[in-house]
Amino acid sequence: MLAAHEKKWGSCNHRAGHIRLNTELVKKPKDLVEYVVVHEMAHLLEPTHSERFVALLDRHWPQWREARKELNALPLASEGWG
Repeated sequence: MLAAHEKKWGSCNHRAGHIRLNTELVKKPKDLVEYVVVHEMAHLLEPTHSERFVALLDRHWPQWREARKELNALPLASEGWG
């Protein structure tokens, strides 16, 4: 099972079918943004970080563990923008 996120990059309202993404993601590498999108889309099918959820990620984004580690190592906000 997945540990709680250090940072909130996205969220999913399973019942309403809504996904929200942190606007700071536009400053992150494309592959890491794709990971967050796939992660939140998986929550549309499985709302918890259950074994089923992990299996969905393994199937649709096999490199998710590396992407999560890389993304969570980055700062939430980028300095120097503005």
